[in-house]
Amino acid sequence: MKRTLYSLAALILCVCSMSAKKASGELASLKAFLQQPAMEAATNAEALGISNLNDPSSWTGVVISNGHVKEIKWDGKKLAGSLTLSNMPELTSVMLRNNRLVSLSISNCPALTAVNAGRNRISQFSCTGTPMLQNLLLYRNRLSSIDLGAVPMLKRLNISSNSMAALDVSNAANLETLNCSSNRMEELAVSGCKNLKNLYASFNELTGIELNDCVSLANLNLNNNRMSKLYLQDLPALNTLFCSDNHLTQLSVNNCKALNDLWAPYNDLTAVGITDCPAIAFINLSWNDLSYLDLSNMNFLQRLNVSNNQLLTLLCNFDPLLAYVNIANNINLTEFSHDGSDNLMQVVGTNWEMDE
Repeated sequence: MKRTLYSLAALILCVCSMSAKKASGELASLKAFLQQPAMEAATNAEALGISNLNDPSSWTGVVISNGHVKEIKWDGKKLAGSLTLSNMPELTSVMLRNNRLVSLSISNCPALTAVNAGRNRISQFSCTGTPMLQNLLLYRNRLSSIDLGAVPMLKRLNISSNSMAALDVSNAANLETLNCSSNRMEELAVSGCKNLKNLYASFNELTGIELNDCVSLANLNLNNNRMSKLYLQDLPALNTLFCSDNHLTQLSVNNCKALNDLWAPYNDLTAVGITDCPAIAFINLSWNDLSYLDLSNMNFLQRLNVSNNQLLTLLCNFDPLLAYVNIANNINLTEFSHDGSDNLMQVVGTNWEMDE
């Protein structure tokens, strides 16, 4: 009996010793980071008000339970340097927003679901062994590339205001929201992202985009790119389309039955086609080069802005909900037809007044 008790005690001691070693390994990388210089303080530990590096329970912003790091909350603490987080099996959340980190490496953190390291100076980022990561926010950093091959559960990605020339998320089957605006992006691959609902890709250098199988896409922002032609079709969930300030000469939108708002001013459009979009209510095509436009038989169209074009003919017949049209600064306009559009109450334009 005594031998059994001694054996059991030895086994428990061994397990505890192994657990302590694992915990010690988790804390070692954090301890090394805390000893690096901070933005203003001598060390990151000092910036966090940590006086005893040998007492992890006193480490500000680090949640530890049963010897394992659970959460790191270091937003806006004026931290600096390179942070490595590895082999932390129970780490779920990392919040590092508004600091001055230059690199962040995350590996073998199987429970991690959320990382926010926006507003730093990160030029190197890696994440491997993070199969549960769903929210990754790295906006306003200095990244030129990112590898997302090891994050199959990713739902939300924000890498806006970096320096990326290309991004491929076509393997991110669960991605719902992507913000990659304000980069230097020339190539963006999102085809096959069947769960993608929101795509914000404004202020880049894109010359085109393929949206094959993006059947859940609801909000698309392509403002301020370098596109000359844009053809969109068979996007059943698309609700808003913004593509202003490009170099578009042609725009075609077909079979987007949920489309409500189309915003395409400040382009070079000479041709626009909108077909099988029965829910469209608001159209802005101002500051283009259109000479002819037929938007008749749009049962839900309510407001239209086609000011500052080269219009000769504008047809808005049988648009029963159309209430407002702006045709200002179309000095050559000779035909504006709105037969059957009995709800039209306001037309803005120097040469046209509503007399009815």
